[in-house]
Amino acid sequence: MEYILVTGVSTGIGYSAVQNLVKSGYGVFGSVRNEEDADRLLADFGEKFIPLIFDVTDELAIMKAVETVKSKLNGKELVALVNNSGIALGGPLQHLPTDIFRKQFEVNLFGVVSVTRSFLPLLGAYKGSKRKGKIVMISSVSGKRSYPFVSPYTASKHALEALSDSLRREMMLYGIDVVIIEPGPIKTPIWDKAPSVEENPFLGTDYESALRKFYGQMVTKGKEEGLNVDTVGKLITKVIKIRNPKTRYVITGRKWLDYILPGILPDRWLDKLFAKFLGIDKEKI
Repeated sequence: MEYILVTGVSTGIGYSAVQNLVKSGYGVFGSVRNEEDADRLLADFGEKFIPLIFDVTDELAIMKAVETVKSKLNGKELVALVNNSGIALGGPLQHLPTDIFRKQFEVNLFGVVSVTRSFLPLLGAYKGSKRKGKIVMISSVSGKRSYPFVSPYTASKHALEALSDSLRREMMLYGIDVVIIEPGPIKTPIWDKAPSVEENPFLGTDYESALRKFYGQMVTKGKEEGLNVDTVGKLITKVIKIRNPKTRYVITGRKWLDYILPGILPDRWLDKLFAKFLGIDKEKI
């Protein structure tokens, strides 16, 4: 049996990835952060699923997981690593402590670095390896397009995109490919973690009116109109299976609005659209 490692599999995209990979006949190592989730996923997926309990910010726990995987593989190597773990933090930069940005980058970037570096040898990153593994990075349309009030998240995904491009070129030495998947709004529990508009800590600031509009547009539509998470799970499986995948896959229900149009319009035009839509206008303060 061939094995794949997926991080952050307790819910959402990670869970769907495991579900689809197991259906396709792969064995899957999946990272979770507690025994309760490990037991639940074992019951859901059976013997093809091997839970690994670690947080991507805990390098000691990651190294222990490497030894567990190495022992289970018994001389074989991983087919792929899917870096899925992530969090989304936001708010107006003017009112955000710097530690919010640190926390965002610890998970979404530094965690990816720690996991990837630790598992590279098991993907075939050494001289003489016959395995040409794949690394799949779960980024976001925010990795290429920037929106107000989500600067910590957007910055971390921009950084992940740059990291992935650099790594892909470095890994040509070993024949290891790096593929980026950029989802737009997807129906996952991540939307449930956002505070309700009335619990927003930035109410009472100059941005209150704009944040109310932003919440209605982004969070509500994400919950109600986001793509089914299984579309991403299936795409992850497809990317791992095919011989020559593209370097990037954008997957969103509103590709024209979320990705194509912001990439075409001049920056100042896009700024004016945001200002008009959200009421971010000096004259209106």
